[in-house]
Amino acid sequence: MDPKGIDRATLDRLYSVAMEAAIARIEKDGTFQPLLFEVRPGGAVQAVAVLDPGSIAGHDAVLDRLCELLRQRAVEAAILGAAIAIHHREERRIEIRLRAPGHAADIATPYGLVTRGLLRRQRRVTMGRPRWRHVGNEIFA
Repeated sequence: MDPKGIDRATLDRLYSVAMEAAIARIEKDGTFQPLLFEVRPGGAVQAVAVLDPGSIAGHDAVLDRLCELLRQRAVEAAILGAAIAIHHREERRIEIRLRAPGHAADIATPYGLVTRGLLRRQRRVTMGRPRWRHVGNEIFA
């Protein structure tokens, strides 16, 4: 682990964990709400459950709230990196918003989905080619 932040191997692991979880949710349920992952000091990647009693309306409001929570944790030095996995169901695309000090990218990956079975649905996801887009870092400023 780089003493100034997160190393490339940990960043790659964070992305992989987020993508694997997103694929698993699609194969199990057909869709998912945004999934949140953190890299904690020491390098452990942890899935995070956000239990917020307040109501949040709309896709953008949910993402803004998740970024706000992550920003607070970054300021407290409780996290070294974060990823938010987002499902764009209509476009059949998974987006991973990957953030760490000095690194901010949105990685969009199209996918194919094969569904079999009437009573017991079996879904199989096949991934396309990921496309990286460097963006502003709203979490680790």
